[in-house]
Amino acid sequence: MNRSRSQKNVVIIGSGIGGLATALQLFKKGFHPLILEKNSFTGGKMNRRSIQDCTFDTGPSLLTMPFLLEQLFQTIENKPLSEFLNLLPIDPICRYFFDDESSFDAFTNRDALREELQRFSPQSNKPFFAYLQHSEKVYTATKDVFLFNKFDGFLEFFKPKNFSLLPQLPSLKFSQKFHDFNASYFNDKRLVQLFDRFATYNGSSPYLAPATLMVIPFIEFHYGGWYPKGGMYSLAETLTTLVNSYSIPLHTNEAVSEIVYKNGKVRGVVSEKGTLYPADIVVSNVDFHHTQKYILKRDVALPKDLSCSGFSLLLRMKKQPSGKLLHHTIVFSSDYKQEFDDIFENKILPNDMTIYISNTSFTDKSQAGEGTENWFILVNAPAIEVKDKSLQNNYAKLILKKLEDRGILRKEDVLNIEIRDQSTFQQESGATFGALYGSSSNSMFSAFLRPKNQDKLLKNLYYVGGSTHPGGGIPLVVLSSMIVSNMISSHYST
Repeated sequence: MNRSRSQKNVVIIGSGIGGLATALQLFKKGFHPLILEKNSFTGGKMNRRSIQDCTFDTGPSLLTMPFLLEQLFQTIENKPLSEFLNLLPIDPICRYFFDDESSFDAFTNRDALREELQRFSPQSNKPFFAYLQHSEKVYTATKDVFLFNKFDGFLEFFKPKNFSLLPQLPSLKFSQKFHDFNASYFNDKRLVQLFDRFATYNGSSPYLAPATLMVIPFIEFHYGGWYPKGGMYSLAETLTTLVNSYSIPLHTNEAVSEIVYKNGKVRGVVSEKGTLYPADIVVSNVDFHHTQKYILKRDVALPKDLSCSGFSLLLRMKKQPSGKLLHHTIVFSSDYKQEFDDIFENKILPNDMTIYISNTSFTDKSQAGEGTENWFILVNAPAIEVKDKSLQNNYAKLILKKLEDRGILRKEDVLNIEIRDQSTFQQESGATFGALYGSSSNSMFSAFLRPKNQDKLLKNLYYVGGSTHPGGGIPLVVLSSMIVSNMISSHYST
């Protein structure tokens, strides 16, 4: 007979958003969670850095689907999210600069969006909203299967509860490439490039990924973009504070070297310090491949479909008088196809790169000092082993030169610079070669092949976080914590 939940010990490896949220939900369900974290800080890929009077979020920089955080905090605390975080709306979500020096502000307010489209590309007004209408139907039809519940791959289509989805399969466009789908809607190549960019939200190429990614722009335009006052890292801080308030054991600087199992069941984990932590259940909030190869010691090959990584710069800047930057700004490359070929096929940093800039001090003055701004710059990069660190400075100069040539910054206004590459992301989070989202979606079968939330061989081993179902980004990681905590609680008696 199963022991009650109150007697079940759960060891959670990693204190990213997924690990922290899972620990809190399981605690509320009557389990005894314990968290082991290799770093001195919590948050996983969500991290914070300071350079003098400027503060930088070095991980996720956009929050959408805030209703999921509302649900999480209601589950944990039975209180509204607003008592813990002050979410500020970002509208327009992003300003896009194109190679022809035109710009487009992506508003979530529909009236403002229509007006901006009329200015930017009048002939695209109707196709733009027709696109969002189609992607809304796909999202509504598939969200319960592909996002909000555990996922059993192709088997999902043979479950009676999902038979109603079968007639709608053609609208999902599994066999069509995302870029081709976008190009079928817009004659304006700038808007095709804008929609293509949403493939990077899960580290994929729009030229390889299926058109089902159309749901991503719908989610952003429908649910909007949000910023927690005080920085994105405020979410990690808040969850960590709650973990501590419930006296859930949280051991930082405690890397796990091995998961111990016998007769098909996990028995505990061993830290690099040699400490054995017995467990009835283990949840890994570490990169899936890293867990398989280095903690479970399984003979697994390197995934062939890794998502992209990133090359980032933290710039402490003199306050810019130009007003060109919003909270989020994108400066597109002139040849998007070549950029993604470089990243996914040639495995090199693209010479002509698309540059993302997050300037949170635009919205939150507390993130920079008087007369300064905090620019977090991110460029998509291949997930590869970094062998020559000396190339960093040259690539940083190339990025800055492009921004200078486009009139975005002046070189003399750069006060301080810090460089972060693939090896930084790998070191901090265990992400394989710095792959930010685990596996990419660069095939029509990607959604069915993504690592599941429960191990195939060890049924009391679970996976949570951006490298497993349903995917990367704050909303999906929160969803994975809900899925895993519900799976665990359903397996054990009260």
